[in-house]
Amino acid sequence: MPLKICFFVCLSLFGLMAQAAAQKLNPTKSEINAFVVADKNEDRVLSKSEFKTFVKAMAAAGQSTARKIRFFGAYGYAFSIVDKNADGIVSPNELRSADDDFRAKN
Repeated sequence: MPLKICFFVCLSLFGLMAQAAAQKLNPTKSEINAFVVADKNEDRVLSKSEFKTFVKAMAAAGQSTARKIRFFGAYGYAFSIVDKNADGIVSPNELRSADDDFRAKN
């Protein structure tokens, strides 16, 4: 990996981790990796297509909710639940909130 790309990836990952820590999201390594891979335009939020990529990466990492979404192909439905403010994008806070809500109900 060229040094410039490696530096950019590390900087992006550090920024995401700092943002998550500041907001007390406590993301797992799998969540961080999936988010970085999914956030193609690097705006630190996920569009519908980026969310689908995130869910697929989380499912591949073994996350049970993501595996269910992938199995049923329920990406749009899951996105509508996670996107609490219905602005068409999903923030790390919305992801954590949806995950916490799901875990509390199950």
